[in-house]
Amino acid sequence: MNKTVFGIMCIIFNALGVPCFMQGRVGVGIARIILGIVTCGVIEIINIVKGIILGIQVLKMSDEEWEEKKATISSGIPN
Repeated sequence: MNKTVFGIMCIIFNALGVPCFMQGRVGVGIARIILGIVTCGVIEIINIVKGIILGIQVLKMSDEEWEEKKATISSGIPN
């Protein structure tokens, strides 16, 4: 998984769960879509903000940091 592509996808498509699908977490991605529909977009607004934060954090990481954290990074704010 490319760091730049993942960061951009987090910024643009986090509300739709695309980063979850990119990580192979299909269940979480589907749950994110269903919750967005059920809550009439309230959860999607929260996920957009979280995606922008995560995307910027990923794009600012060095390649070494990315290699260490890419397996544990989630589509939320990393620890």
